[in-house]
Formats: sequence, structure tokens, C-alpha cells
Amino acid sequence: MACVGTALAAAVLPVASAAPAGAVTREAHVSYIQKDGWGNIKYDVRFNGTVRSDGPTRYVIQGELDAYCHDSTITGQSVTLGYGASKSGWQYKSHWCTDTPVKINIEGNRTSGDTVDLIVGATSGVFNTYNYGSKQTFDVGID
Repeated sequence: MACVGTALAAAVLPVASAAPAGAVTREAHVSYIQKDGWGNIKYDVRFNGTVRSDGPTRYVIQGELDAYCHDSTITGQSVTLGYGASKSGWQYKSHWCTDTPVKINIEGNRTSGDTVDLIVGATSGVFNTYNYGSKQTFDVGID
């Protein structure tokens, strides 16, 4: 009889959610495309995934970084995913273009309620410098 009472009590107790209050998972689709003078694509870099809160002062970025880079350069081309809490600055995960697609799984710190910025780019500039697409900002909630 005591077991039945315990099981019944457990069934009616509220279950605490593992997600922080106010947390949101955002779909993230960030890209950089460069074309030549004839409209042909020279670089096409894309990150597709999600950005979410992981507690009041953390965030998680998960997805895939994929790219096409034209092969008419002398040196190897690389692509990068720039990321970071909006108030903290940038960090980067870079890979050779030929090694993509690659899975991305990043955990980072932020101040409570801060947003997360993402940007992608490629070594498509003069002397293999990076050029980037537009920065995108993701509000993952206030915890």
C-alpha cells in the first residue's frame, strides 16, 4: 500500500524543466557568397544550425559549416565561423575549404541576457585575407 501511495505522489508532482526560464533555441542560417564579374560563384560559405541558451551565462552553437571555394588559387583556401557573445567580442573556428562540411559544436560564456553573434567568411580577399558575410545576432532569451 505504501508503494502505491509513493507512486501516486510522484505522478502528481510537477516536473522541473531542464531548460532555463525564458530560454529560446534559434535557427541559424548564416552565409557569405562572392561572385566574379560574370556572376559565377567563387565562394559560397554557409553555417546551418541552432543557437541556444545553456543557463543564465552560457550558450551553445550546433550545426554544420559547409563551403565551396573555386580552385583557381595558388594557395589553399580556408573558411571560418565567427561567433561570440555580443558584449564580449569574436572567436573563430576555421577549416580548410576542402575539409568541409564539418560539424560545429561550440559552448561559450555570456553575461545574463546577452545575445550571440555569428558570421562566416572565406580567404577570398587580397593576400588571402578574410572577407565576411553579414553579421547575424541571435537573442536566446533571458534566463
